[in-house]
Amino acid sequence: MRIRGLRLYTPKSDLDSNGVMQATGLEPTALYTQLAQLPSGAFEIHAKILIEAAEANVARIESQIRDLERLRDRERGIVAQLRMAIAPIRKLPAELLAEIFLIVRDSLIRFRERDCIRLSHVCAHWRSVAQSTPQLWTSRLVLMPKTTPSVNHLTSIKQWLDRSAPFSIPIVLQIPEQHQKTVDPNALVAVLATAAQRWKTADFDILSLDVLSHIPAGSLQSLKVLHLRCPDVRNHSMVPAFLTAGNLRRVILDTRFSSNLLLPWSQLTYIYMAEPDPMECLDILVRCATLESAFFTTHQWEELPEMSHRPMTTLERLKFLHIDFELMGATPDSLYYSPFITCLALPALKTLSLAPSDSPWSSAEFTQFQLRCPNLEVLSVERSTLSSNDLLAVLRHAPSLLRLELECCMDCIDDSVFVALQYSPTHLNLAPKLKELSCTDAGSNFSEEALDTMIQSRWWTDNQLPSPLPSISRWSSISIHCSDDLDEEVSDWSPWFANKLETYQAQGLGVHVQR
Repeated sequence: MRIRGLRLYTPKSDLDSNGVMQATGLEPTALYTQLAQLPSGAFEIHAKILIEAAEANVARIESQIRDLERLRDRERGIVAQLRMAIAPIRKLPAELLAEIFLIVRDSLIRFRERDCIRLSHVCAHWRSVAQSTPQLWTSRLVLMPKTTPSVNHLTSIKQWLDRSAPFSIPIVLQIPEQHQKTVDPNALVAVLATAAQRWKTADFDILSLDVLSHIPAGSLQSLKVLHLRCPDVRNHSMVPAFLTAGNLRRVILDTRFSSNLLLPWSQLTYIYMAEPDPMECLDILVRCATLESAFFTTHQWEELPEMSHRPMTTLERLKFLHIDFELMGATPDSLYYSPFITCLALPALKTLSLAPSDSPWSSAEFTQFQLRCPNLEVLSVERSTLSSNDLLAVLRHAPSLLRLELECCMDCIDDSVFVALQYSPTHLNLAPKLKELSCTDAGSNFSEEALDTMIQSRWWTDNQLPSPLPSISRWSSISIHCSDDLDEEVSDWSPWFANKLETYQAQGLGVHVQR
């Protein structure tokens, strides 16, 4: 029993000489009708034979379709290549194309090495232009190895460094914490060190300083910023190359025992340190004679250290000082922050941000410190046991203060503070230049009347300018947020005071007082 050769798309149905149905191109309903005319015993046999024939036809058609699709795709590729060949950008001079590459680099927020590689992979011409444009390869080189780098990886990094010459480059080597004990970065640092003379910024997150021993001495003359994260620098090989980095000005350290580092402390203008030992922070601070900005995150002293042997250190250029004392879990009565400021004189200090973290406020020591900082303009105190009497002492010695920020100082604001800040033409006025007052989580130990009297005494519009001119500055903004940690019901402001606040706001005073 056989089926004659089937012809596609031919609406024909008949029986061959052996009585077997031949069906090609019939609609399913017509085909079923033809099958139904066969003897009942032959129906299934003929149907299976026709199924096999139809499936073979489908396979042949699909093969033809794939061939046509490949042909179509090839022709499309030819069209794309021809269009690229006559595209206007192909006529651009190499110098202009390189300038476009640099604009693309500068327009992306995070332009990394893979973006340079993508540009260079468009075509041979673009690759030639990209590789001959060293400025394109001066974006930050970020290396975050999860395994010890292979030879091919090291070769690609060396190529990147070579293409950026002779320009300076920023580098980042951050080994994820979970891989620091399994990744060997020595070969990687050795490759980076071949361009050490061109490092502009260096960011290292490593387990040991020993891996930096590959940096040649005297090679870091272009280095301006160093960011170093290392668990502990004791018993590690020091890096003398940093000591001779003549242009190093900014240092960010997240280490232990940072004073052991060989760094040119005396030439730094900016420093940030996350160091648990406050004496380490203080020891480094007093060595930075040209410092302008300093940020410290550290702990308090659990016992008062002996400070009488330490000479007074004057930092002539320091304008911004931020000290955040983190809680260590000890009781507040056993913690001290004042040793940090007892031996400092900062005549140029403009901004002081202090977070004693609930350690007892040392009013006498802070007053003496203020006398050595006569130009302080912005004072920010967070998480402090500062009382209203302590705050009054601060205000008495703040002749240049422009802005006062208090956060989580629940006991420092009461009526006595607002009364003391009221302007009087016949008495000495506290903080005569104070314009901005911000109190967050300040409690509610004050009255509406005292606050309003203080505001009104130091506020006037341009048309209400008093004569003679007052000896104090008028308010520009007052923001007070009265939190209640006791979960007690706190009443809203009275309609009278709420109306006064709206009047001040309509007059142009930025006043916001919230329960």
